[in-house]
Parts: sequence; C-alpha cells; structure tokens
Amino acid sequence: MSSSLATGSRRISAIDEAIHALPIEWFRPSRAIYWTDLLAAATIGWAAFAWAVAARSALDRAAFLAVAMLALYRAVLFIHELTHLARRDVPWFRLACSALVGVPLLIPAFLYEGVHTEHHRQRSYGTEADPEYFPYGRRRPILILISLGASLLAPLALAVRFGVLAPVSWIVPPLGRMVRERASALAINPRFVRRAPISAAGRVEEAAACAVVWMGVSLWWNGHLPTSAFACWAATVAVASGVNAVRTLAAHRYDRDEGELRMIDQLVDSCTIDGGRGRRMLIIGHTLVAPLGLRFHALHHWIPSLPYHNLGRAHRRLVATLGGDAPYRATVERGFSPLLRDLVRRSRRSRL
Repeated sequence: MSSSLATGSRRISAIDEAIHALPIEWFRPSRAIYWTDLLAAATIGWAAFAWAVAARSALDRAAFLAVAMLALYRAVLFIHELTHLARRDVPWFRLACSALVGVPLLIPAFLYEGVHTEHHRQRSYGTEADPEYFPYGRRRPILILISLGASLLAPLALAVRFGVLAPVSWIVPPLGRMVRERASALAINPRFVRRAPISAAGRVEEAAACAVVWMGVSLWWNGHLPTSAFACWAATVAVASGVNAVRTLAAHRYDRDEGELRMIDQLVDSCTIDGGRGRRMLIIGHTLVAPLGLRFHALHHWIPSLPYHNLGRAHRRLVATLGGDAPYRATVERGFSPLLRDLVRRSRRSRL
C-alpha cells in the first residue's frame, strides 16, 4: 500500500515539475487574443444569423444558420473563461460577452458565476455540490439520453426562465429563492442547489434577458420581427446546447460515485481530446465541438489558471516531457467517439 502511494506521489511530482517548467508568460491572458476571438466570433455569428433570417431559400438559410451556430457557440463559451479570469486581466470583457452573446442568447454569465468554481473544488468534485458532474457511468443509459434530450429543450427552458419566472420571482420572494437555487445554474447534476448569491451584475443580466424576451415578442406581435427570427434563434440555442452536452459527456469518465477525491483521481477522471498530428480535419472537428481549449479538459482541471489560448502548446509540452506511465497520458483520447462508446458501455453494466 505504501509502495503504491509512493509511486503515485512520484507521478504527481513529475506532473508538477513539468507544469512548473512551463514559461511564466503562458499564464498571462492575452487581451488581444481574447478580444479578437470574441469580436470575430460574435460578428460572424450575428451576421450569418441575420442572413439566415432573411434568406428566401431553405438551402441558403441552412447554410447561413450552420455558420451562425458554430460562431455563436464559440462566442458564448467564453462564459467558461470568465469564471477563471480576474476582471483586471481583460477589463470590460465580461460586459462585452454579456451584451454581444450572453444576454441575446439568454445564457448570461451569472449562470456560471459562483457555480463553475464548485466543479474545480476538491471537496465538491463528483459530489452533490458539483453542478457539472453526474455518475453516468454508474447509471442506466436512459439517463444519458434524457440529458441529451433535455439539452435540446434549452430554448424553451431559457425563455420561460427569463421571460416568466424572472419577473414573477422579483415580486414573489419564495419563488425568487427557488429560481436562484434551482434555475440559475448551467448544471447537469439534478441534485445541485446553487448556494452562491447572484451578484448585482447578474441581476442586471437577468433583467436584460427578460427585456430581450418580451421585446422580441412585442416586435413579432407588431409585425416588425419575422417568425423565422424566432425559429433561427431557437435552432441556434438548441444546437449549441446539444453539441455542448455531447462535449460535456466526453469531458470526464463519470465513474465516481463517492465522496471527496484526491487531485490525482480528479485528473485521471478527466479527459483530453488529441487527434494527433497529421489529421488536420479531425483536429478542426474536435476544435469546433470543443472550442476555446475545452478539448484539453484534463489539463484545464490540473491548471485552471492557464488561459485557453495556451492550453494546446502546454499539452504538447507535457506529452513530450512526461514519461509513458504518467497519469496525464492516461487522460488522452484520440476523439469523442471512443469516450462516448466507453461511457455507454459502462452505463449498460449498471443497474442503478
């Protein structure tokens, strides 16, 4: 037993030494990269969205909408980066994210603020307090299908959350508490209850999202907004939510159903997608499904402070540095399919 612990400690030490060897400048967020990436994704996304709404043929609409979905999906996922950025690192970035994509898509930053950090805490990971972990690998496959199906209903759920529940909760305090605890977090864990209060900025985002819902309804009712705009918006949000749900299922092994885990256990329970060199189209596909470095999920869990634009080269440095028996290497998979197949296979063995 002591020999096993000693071996594990040496492996962890090797990872830590490799991480400490990373250049210090890699840990500094590049304001230019963050702003350029967000503005480009939002501009392309909303321009393509407008063309999709105005398109006269179904083929043109589908083509423009596909571009809009990919671009806006990338833009809205900056909500994840916001939770790991100090506001002084990239000033005004949160406001821009909320105004450009978060509020219009009804996915404001406060749904992640004070929530995602619980997924990174050692005492919370894999427990009821973790919003982003559910032991799918130890539960029946039907729960995986329910999770994927529920993700496609995101447009309806978000419209009801911000258009109906939000304004009523402002005047009915008991409902306000329920909405904060059970309807104010992007979570896959049905047992999760939000404890963190919603900040003043979050309250502003909530009010703005409510205004977006009713402004859209008013413009449509008065004939100023075509029905196709609602259809395109719903399709964009549903696809973004569905793709993100698939990505999330491949982010971990979801095989833990017990209490607090050691950091090394959290590492090997997380996954990294690396299609390998010379397979450019495969890498592009992985990047579209898991943009902003999210395919390096295990590395992100080990170094959550590393900006997304440096995760790729840090991963390559670790793979080149660490030995073949390093725990980090056990997190690397060549694609989403092997991970999803393995998850379903383990789930089929469960009777819970």
